[in-house]
Amino acid sequence: MSSPQLANTATPQPARPDSQYEYWRWRILFGTMIGYIFFYFVRKSITMAMPGLEEVGVTKTTLGLFLTIHGVLYGVSRFVNGIWSDRVNPRYFMSIGLFLAASTNVFCGVAPESIGATRLAWVIGTFWIINGWVQGMGFPPCAKSLTHWFAPREHGVKFATWNISHSLGAGLVFILNSFVVGFGWHYCFLVPAALSLSGAIFLFWALRDAPEKEGFEPVEQYYERTRGKADGSAVEAAPVVDAEPEKDAGCWANLCEHVFSNWAIWVLCWANFFVYVVRFSILDWAPTFLTQAKGVDLKAAGWTTASYEIFGAFGILLSGFMMDKLFRGRGAKTCFYYMLGCAGAAFLFWKFNSSNLVLNALLMSLIGFFIYGPQCLIGCVASTVATKKAAAASSGLTGLFGYLSTLVTGLGVGVLVDSATAPVKAERDQTIAAIVQIEANDENLAGIVKAAEGLYDAERRFQNAKPAKAEALKVKVGDARVALIDKLSAATGAQPSVDTVEEVKKTAGLERAKIAEAGWPRVFGMLVISSLIAAALFASILNLRSPELVKAEEKAKAAKA
Repeated sequence: MSSPQLANTATPQPARPDSQYEYWRWRILFGTMIGYIFFYFVRKSITMAMPGLEEVGVTKTTLGLFLTIHGVLYGVSRFVNGIWSDRVNPRYFMSIGLFLAASTNVFCGVAPESIGATRLAWVIGTFWIINGWVQGMGFPPCAKSLTHWFAPREHGVKFATWNISHSLGAGLVFILNSFVVGFGWHYCFLVPAALSLSGAIFLFWALRDAPEKEGFEPVEQYYERTRGKADGSAVEAAPVVDAEPEKDAGCWANLCEHVFSNWAIWVLCWANFFVYVVRFSILDWAPTFLTQAKGVDLKAAGWTTASYEIFGAFGILLSGFMMDKLFRGRGAKTCFYYMLGCAGAAFLFWKFNSSNLVLNALLMSLIGFFIYGPQCLIGCVASTVATKKAAAASSGLTGLFGYLSTLVTGLGVGVLVDSATAPVKAERDQTIAAIVQIEANDENLAGIVKAAEGLYDAERRFQNAKPAKAEALKVKVGDARVALIDKLSAATGAQPSVDTVEEVKKTAGLERAKIAEAGWPRVFGMLVISSLIAAALFASILNLRSPELVKAEEKAKAAKA
């Protein structure tokens, strides 16, 4: 007959088989990945829609304001929802968030152009602001699920694997909308929304709460029992069955102890700010600056931006391996080397003033490779440093700082580019006004410029057209010429000469290229500076590691001694 003492020191058997534990670990990993891909579908849908919105009269500054308010609100939402998510079932939290985000895209997509540019901007802006808040319900439940279902020694590789969802989500929506945009900017919202609504149903089916609530042992015990001996990290210690579980100190106490009073978390927050300045400057504006500053076709710009995301996925995978295997849990060291590489790639992109599609795609792919490693690991490092008690809240705080960067990458970039182009526009208007012999502030001037640009574009398309399309384009050239002549006649009260029409057309077309290019070099320089600042911040915490991992190694050393 066994004694009570022996019963208390015997190794407990897991309540559910290990095969089921493994199944659920992989299901949680891939379920959250797929779900987050759908969140990206309805977060970056606006990017390919922006050139179309500009064509109907919405300015860059207004579009930048949308991006800034959306990003800042998303950052605040990630932090607030991170605190909440630490105490809520991810299954319900994440699926409801995706449903709401998809719904806001539906409302943006059905907004009619007939209401005018100003009202259209208000309608889309309002729903995009709402989208920013509900998007914050996506990442925190993922951070919580990963820290609960995977042990600290696995976090680098598992977080890196999960973070491919960022690149896949953004890359796939760019590819999707490269085809969809041909039917109109509305469909850039509607098609991703339809797919994401089905994704919300998938999330509700795929996710579950923490392992302990599903009848499994804590993941640290499971990892040590099944994998610890294989990698030399096992700590042989008899479990004490009667030991009371560690009490939860409460939400505010956990935040103060593990997040707010941890200086390394604040360094990670500021590093994330500058990482996201680079990431979002490209992610939000790439189709625009590739077409305007580099002369790339809009559809090709969508594919080029997708390459930035796809190569980012490779960077993510390598960063996880480097953190876990090469630097033994030192994620900040990995980030430091990545940001140096990012600064070099951004510098080359800035200085190579070429319209070559392959060269631009290659340089953007390099930036994507280097920027997505730190983007992945910052949330991982913050979650593991803060421990499971505040994993979602700590990653939410770093996320808040990341999305505060939209003050720079959204409204800031819009104002920066518009302000740089204002003198060039004024010079163009004065030149055209002198040709037409009207005042530079004449209310007819804007219509003349737009009609002249339309004729310039129509003639260029006709010159480059294939024979099958040439006849139709020739008709469009004639219509565009008539439209310009009508605008000139209305402004001057007389029929313009052929030379006047040609001179106005040429001035408007050529000066537009200068206007488009004027502000972007400043933005490219900003990418280099931001990369170097982030590298310096990571250098200050090169040896930062998870307290749980350090404790486990100390136990292993003590056991060997």
